[in-house]
Formats: sequence, structure tokens, C-alpha cells
Amino acid sequence: MSEKSPAIISEELKARVQSVQLATLDKNNEPHCGYTPFIFDGKDFIVFVSHLAIHTRDLLANPSLGVMLIDDEQASNNLFARLRLRYQCQAQVIPPEDDSYTPLLDRYQECHGNVVTVLRQLPDFVLFRLVPQSGELVVGFGGAYRIEGENMDTFVHINGS
Repeated sequence: MSEKSPAIISEELKARVQSVQLATLDKNNEPHCGYTPFIFDGKDFIVFVSHLAIHTRDLLANPSLGVMLIDDEQASNNLFARLRLRYQCQAQVIPPEDDSYTPLLDRYQECHGNVVTVLRQLPDFVLFRLVPQSGELVVGFGGAYRIEGENMDTFVHINGS
């Protein structure tokens, strides 16, 4: 039986995990960690977040952030080597008048349920595109890959030397 490629492992994790962990910086470069549900549009993470959340205010003040998808602890054979996917991203606001706004929110609602119907009506929610600039996939001990390329689809094994 052949092992799965890093690209397949990455895509499976993106399909399985429904929320992304966020590492943001405020206007004074103070760090904050949070999470939010997301959808993946094939290249970017799409999130819909409230101004009441610290990470939203952070993204509006400083669009650089880190995101991480990580397998559930219960699914891991070793907590020190959990499957995880990290990206350095740039956040871009998607304004309501943008042609992609409604279709993306429709997909977001399909994925995350009717609560999104209520959230869409609230004036404090912002739709963001989180655009990966670089990344790393860790599949276990000795199984780390740098993610590169214009479409973030090139996986380069990190060999520790």
C-alpha cells in the first residue's frame, strides 16, 4: 500500500476540519489567538467574523496572520506529532458590493448551517479572504514539508539539515 502524497493529506485535512485557528497581531503588535469556522475556495480561506471578536479588529489593523488546521487530539497517535497545516496569510476584506460576496456567503451557509442566516443580517460581521503566502505541513516525526508556489501546491520535504 502506497503512502498518500503531502498534497492529498493537505486536501483531506482541509475537507475534514471545519474551523481554522488564527494567530493575529493588534495595532501594537500584541499577539492574539482565536479560531473561526471557514470554507476553502481552492486557494484561500474564507472567514466571516464579528467586529466584537478581537481577531477581527486585529485583521483590520494588521492583515498579516498565521492560520493553522490541526487534527483532533483523539485522531492522533502521538500528541507531539499531530497532523497540522500552517500558513502565513494576508487578510483581505471582501466588501458586500464585491461580486464574490454573496456566492461565498451562500457556500459558507451551506457548510456551516442556518446560524449564518442570522449572522448575515448583523451589521458587525466582515467577510475576509485569507490568502496564503507560505506554509508548512507536518504529518508526523520527520514528515514536515514547506509549502510554496504561486498556488501553494508545491511541497518540499524539510530534512532538518
